[in-house]
Amino acid sequence: MSKHAVLPTSGRKRFSAVVIGAGVVAAVALSLSFSGTLSAFTLSFLHSTNTVSTASTSIEQRNADGSTLNCAPDANGAASCSNTNLYSGMTLRPGDSQSTTVTFKNTGSTTPTAFTFNPGACTTTPSSGTDLCDRVIVTMKWRSADVLPASTKPKAIAGTSVAVPNPPAPGESYTAVVTVTLPTGSANDTSGLSLSQPITWTFTA
Repeated sequence: MSKHAVLPTSGRKRFSAVVIGAGVVAAVALSLSFSGTLSAFTLSFLHSTNTVSTASTSIEQRNADGSTLNCAPDANGAASCSNTNLYSGMTLRPGDSQSTTVTFKNTGSTTPTAFTFNPGACTTTPSSGTDLCDRVIVTMKWRSADVLPASTKPKAIAGTSVAVPNPPAPGESYTAVVTVTLPTGSANDTSGLSLSQPITWTFTA
């Protein structure tokens, strides 16, 4: 009768442990291999040029026909235009009117978001007696359209800020015309008087 070799039980157990251990190592290695491969799928978006700049706001005040610069803001954006008398500086008789025209040219790169006409306090000289600030009529036209209500007096607009529509876009020039009138039929108590009122034009970017 033939005889078969029989491995000892302890030998079979050692062999099985080796096989199982090798399988575990292989599975772990395979898992790490897949994890490494999947992590390589990376998408990135580089924005290398990210900039911002500020608008250039520049308005020039010129003479009536726009040919000559007569007032320009300093580095702080303020201009003192004492060479232009918006109320003309002339002597009025009853029924007389005097107009002063200035041109505003936008030499910047943006259109102002707001434009205002800002009269300051009005004073009459001599101060006793009739207040000329409450007798003279002032009008202001911008781009040929009336901005102030009819029969506006300097006293009524003192300390106010009047919105002016449609400021000039870059490269555009438009005129503002300020007119003062001493109404016909003004009484003798208006003679020999003078008034003074500062006015500021303000453009806001």
